[in-house]
This record gives sequence, structure tokens and C-alpha cells, in this order.
Amino acid sequence: MENMLQNIELIHRYLSASIADQFCLIMDLEGEYIFTQNIVSKKTIIATTFTNKILSDPQLKLFLSALIAEINSGRCTVDLIRERTRHFEEIRQQPVRRII
Repeated sequence: MENMLQNIELIHRYLSASIADQFCLIMDLEGEYIFTQNIVSKKTIIATTFTNKILSDPQLKLFLSALIAEINSGRCTVDLIRERTRHFEEIRQQPVRRII
């Protein structure tokens, strides 16, 4: 992904919003991943440093790993992350419908 280091906060919001959308779970992702440089390509990547909070839930681990792999591979662009994050935030602001 281009400009990954310039978009750390956006990426963090995207990962958090994706988890909230998929699992109806608000999770602090502090310490669950780091930004580092790929030794071979010299590109900035996200490396997982998952704690038990993530490792204890196989579905959550798989989901978050897939999102990170999508970002690292470049299939998920900054524009796509912005669009998805905006969508998740709009959904969260909609009133909850009650069905009786």
C-alpha cells in the first residue's frame, strides 16, 4: 500500500471498524500489530504481534490476518480503506431498528 506510514491512524480505524462490523465487537488493537519494513522488498508492511486477546479467538485471528494480508499485498488501497471506513462509520450512526 502506498503511503502506509502516512496512513497509520486510518489503517487502525479501518481494522477496528472492520472488527466492529463483522463481530459486533469493539476492540482495542494496541499491541496487536506493528508497522515494519520487509527485509527483502524494503516495503513497509504490517506485522502481526497478536496477543492472547486475538489468538484465543480463531475466527477473529483469521479475519484480522486476512485484512492485514490484503493491505500488505497492495490489494487494499488507501482509497478503498477510506471508502470502507466511511461506510462502517455511517452504518454505526444509523438508528437501530426494533422488530417486534
